[in-house]
Amino acid sequence: MDGLGLARWWDDPHYQQSRSLHERGAFIFSKLMQHDPRTFTHLARKICQTKNYPPLPEALTAAQWQAILGAMGASLVEVADVLIRLGLQWM
Repeated sequence: MDGLGLARWWDDPHYQQSRSLHERGAFIFSKLMQHDPRTFTHLARKICQTKNYPPLPEALTAAQWQAILGAMGASLVEVADVLIRLGLQWM
């Protein structure tokens, strides 16, 4: 599986300037929305089961991030990379 091509995201100035979990998570959310808004919206609502949309990125568990990223097409390496960058435990 080729994945989403996340490696190029990390050079983006908006990611580079992200200092908090919320900012990094919001950046990743925005990239996933650009990639496939319909799928991301559906997955975020279904997996996070929150009344608020979009969910707060810092409120997501590692398992929720893994489920969303995997369903969006991220490879296992990409999922692990995102979780590490967010400071979450890889399962």
